[in-house]
Amino acid sequence: MLNSIGRHTQRYAGVLTGIIGLLGLALNTCPQLLKPQRRRIFWLLFKRQLFNSGLRAASINTMIAVLLGVFVMSKAYSVIPNNAQFIDYYAQFFNIMVNREIGPLISGIILIARSASAVTAEMGQMQLYRQFDALSAVNMSPALVFLLPVFFAFPLSLLLMFFYFNLICIFTSYAVIELYHAGGITLMSFIRALLEQVTVTEVVVSITKALVGGCLIGLASLYFGYNVRDRFTDVSRAISNSNTFQLFAFFVLNVGLSYLVYL
Repeated sequence: MLNSIGRHTQRYAGVLTGIIGLLGLALNTCPQLLKPQRRRIFWLLFKRQLFNSGLRAASINTMIAVLLGVFVMSKAYSVIPNNAQFIDYYAQFFNIMVNREIGPLISGIILIARSASAVTAEMGQMQLYRQFDALSAVNMSPALVFLLPVFFAFPLSLLLMFFYFNLICIFTSYAVIELYHAGGITLMSFIRALLEQVTVTEVVVSITKALVGGCLIGLASLYFGYNVRDRFTDVSRAISNSNTFQLFAFFVLNVGLSYLVYL
């Protein structure tokens, strides 16, 4: 058992080292964006990646947010007294359950399942058929074409997913209140109560989770895809290993930040 733990620890240490190397490569490639031609290529690929990873996930994100809003609201009615202070209690309950923990985790899982898997598969296929050599032959940097769009698009996509996941949950929760709560609560008073629970620290933590988590997910998907070798089955293995690592690392990041800041 100790031998197995040691192997897994060594493997994850190697993955983290590779991700840090990709981070350094991305930062070193950024000066290429100062050249107009390269910047135009990057901008086209960045918009494509942002659309695929962030905007196209809006439908599944919305459906899960609606279900979660109804679930959280029903649980709130079961544990929070139905009195004049209900709105304040619920705002605190919503902020702790959705804004701090569940929203970031579900958004990260959606990004991993939809977009990171696709990037790993795309990178794996290109590595399998040696298409990176073709890019180098025409003096095109693979880091500019693949690394930088993912490096910038994934954190921004996750931040957008955080925002509209919470927004949909808020409106869904208010709809449930309108159906079942006989208190004449207005939408503005509901939103005001929620905003009073949000502190600057929580905004900073949410942005940090999105930026660091999105960067980690994107670089990990590129790392595992690029390490595909000569067998076709390596692609599916890379997707499986990538998803496992991303879920574990993103969960540790979220729980670790929450523990350091809120406890």
